[in-house]
Order: sequence, then C-alpha cells, then structure tokens
Amino acid sequence: MAIKSKAIMQIQLDQNDAEKIGEDLLEYAETLCEALGMDNQKIMKEMTSSDLPHLFRTFNSYFGEYIELLDTDNTVLNK
Repeated sequence: MAIKSKAIMQIQLDQNDAEKIGEDLLEYAETLCEALGMDNQKIMKEMTSSDLPHLFRTFNSYFGEYIELLDTDNTVLNK
C-alpha cells in the first residue's frame, strides 16, 4: 500500500511591499493550480475579489496544506 505524503514549502513574504506580495501569490497559485489540476480561473477570480488579507486567506484555503506563508520575522500569516 502506497503512503501519500505532502511536501510543505515555506514562502517568506515582506508585507512592506504589498503589491509584490499579491503578484507573487497569484503566480504561485497559477503554478499550483496547474500542478494540482485545480480550476485556475475560479481561484484567481476569488483571490483578486477583495484586499490583500482576503488574498492571503483565499490562498491559504486552497494551498495551505502545501505552502506555509511566513512574514519576514518567520511568523505564519493568516493561519
């Protein structure tokens, strides 16, 4: 019997550059959607429907088991 394992990657984000964070998370989401066979258009629309905290929450809701978002002081963002 094969055992499924998941890789957790940590991404460190500098919240002083909010525009760059949003762009980076959208790029990560697009790549992950492709890799995981998820609906890229639906997720992108949901991620961009509000402000940066909403983008974090939405990213975490879809990809939190694969990616952990950290602030520059290594605290977990919106978990």
